[in-house]
Amino acid sequence: MAHELTERENGFVEMAFVGETPWHGLGQTLEADATIEQWQVAAGMDWTIESSPVAYGTGQGVIKTPLEIFEGQNVLYRSDTKMPLSVVSNRYKAVQPLEVLEFFRDLVAKNGFKINTAGTLKGGKHLWALAETGKFGEVCKDDGVGGFLLLSTSCDRTLATTARFTTVRVVCNNTLTASLQSNQNTVSFSHLSQFNHEAVKAKLGNAVESFGSFMEMAKHLQAQQLGALASENFLKNLLTSFSQINDPDYDMTKNRAYKKIISLFDCEAKGLSLVGHTKWGMLNAVTEYVDFHNPSRTNDSRLSNAWFGNGDRMKLKAVELLTV
Repeated sequence: MAHELTERENGFVEMAFVGETPWHGLGQTLEADATIEQWQVAAGMDWTIESSPVAYGTGQGVIKTPLEIFEGQNVLYRSDTKMPLSVVSNRYKAVQPLEVLEFFRDLVAKNGFKINTAGTLKGGKHLWALAETGKFGEVCKDDGVGGFLLLSTSCDRTLATTARFTTVRVVCNNTLTASLQSNQNTVSFSHLSQFNHEAVKAKLGNAVESFGSFMEMAKHLQAQQLGALASENFLKNLLTSFSQINDPDYDMTKNRAYKKIISLFDCEAKGLSLVGHTKWGMLNAVTEYVDFHNPSRTNDSRLSNAWFGNGDRMKLKAVELLTV
């Protein structure tokens, strides 16, 4: 079964991390003070994205004819395995694996950031690095949340190059984008322009300081109890937005996601004893479901979904519904 995390023929998984082994048990461990060059090798980002014009043959059967060139279209491929990654136009500017890591070099040296994890997904089509910002706070006693900066990009036209602040809840490693309104903590650049590290950092500005706003929101949610009826209505509204079920008489309480999130909120969620049945507890039940329990083709595809897919959108929708 194919992995979303890139796995080479020799079994090497293109991901490295600091600290505890991730829930999927894959990747290479590094020390907290590892260099960018060490991250490049351990995370399997020690290759480049190459480009070649699209060529095609017009001969029939065994008749050999010169290949024709499809003007303006190029195949992007890996320098190491020659595996094709995508077909793009001449205007497309790919971001190299090393560039993703280099983005953090001066942030590590001057701002105290620490790279936490990095790697590739889908054979190298998606690339990312996640770094601790040094921001930390407690929503309530012993319920700590840390601030992180995630840089992600793709070479298959599915993701813009995006830098965004996210949070990680220590007790369970749940992740939640720190953006609260108008994507104020997110900066995206199209692949039609060259990736400019300094321009991204300039647009981010002091967004890292908005971690305080996130903590205010979290504490506000923690101060509000959420009863059984309110929990049911919240989940119905949340899951209807992501359901393909069009039957108005469908009983959402029979939905698998509904049952699991309610179970997490009621008695199973990590850190439940710290927060109780509050809106913050419900938000973390949703994020824990997305990050660790949402059915996926493979365990590793949950990472892609939780950060970039419907899972990420579900988390943001949950914040929207709980903060109105």
